[in-house]
Amino acid sequence: MSWDPAGQRVLVTGASSGIGAALAVELGRGGAYVGLAARRGDRLEQVLGQVRDAGGDGCWWLLDLADLESMAPFAERAWAEMGPIDVLVNNAGAPRRRSMKRLTPEELDETMAVNFTGSARLSLALLPYMLERDSGAIVNVSSMGTQSMAFRTGAYGAAKAALNLFTEGLYFDLVGTGVRAHLFTPGSTDTEFSTPKPGNDDPFPQPPGAFMDPVDVAKALIAKLGNDDFEGFAAPALKETAQAKRADPNGYLVEAIKMMGLRQR
Repeated sequence: MSWDPAGQRVLVTGASSGIGAALAVELGRGGAYVGLAARRGDRLEQVLGQVRDAGGDGCWWLLDLADLESMAPFAERAWAEMGPIDVLVNNAGAPRRRSMKRLTPEELDETMAVNFTGSARLSLALLPYMLERDSGAIVNVSSMGTQSMAFRTGAYGAAKAALNLFTEGLYFDLVGTGVRAHLFTPGSTDTEFSTPKPGNDDPFPQPPGAFMDPVDVAKALIAKLGNDDFEGFAAPALKETAQAKRADPNGYLVEAIKMMGLRQR
């Protein structure tokens, strides 16, 4: 079974760059009407132009997921201005690389809001509309940080792990309705978040060629919508990594510590 984006109305958060922007363009190429939401209006305008050049159409709004009280009003506005939303893709997120030895309470709260609570609130705000139509899908974009190792990303990984279980809860509670919930996990992707940022610790070095192309990740996410499986991965190797950790979490972490050159007492 495949999913045809033609004529579908898809709302994508974090659409100003990276996976979100690539997804918007690929959806447009397939004939979807794409709602773009992010914090940078100038970038959203550019992405919307690319969506139209690819053959689609859409609109955009400014949205800050850390502004939790704005999620419900935004959902109402998006539904009114886009028309019935067939798919919500909660892609927005901002990895914070910080050793747990230096993480502040304020950084923790911000990381949780941007990477979990904002997306959860937006999902809950749109859900009643979808249930009333008895149709729709919510796709929450996770991180391999929840499946492999949380090196300097403990807070970010915790936020995404919360999103994972939130999505699983949606999946179970929506059984018997026409609304679906899915989890999608990309690997390390070549986006602006893959380079060090001010206020972040340096990431663990990745070998050349380790980063996926955002377009390939976007295509994998679109393909995921063609089946009813709860969880999808951007590449088979990512699923294998997740399975390896689940099979032997202690052994996996010991090997990860060795690989990073860390020393235990």
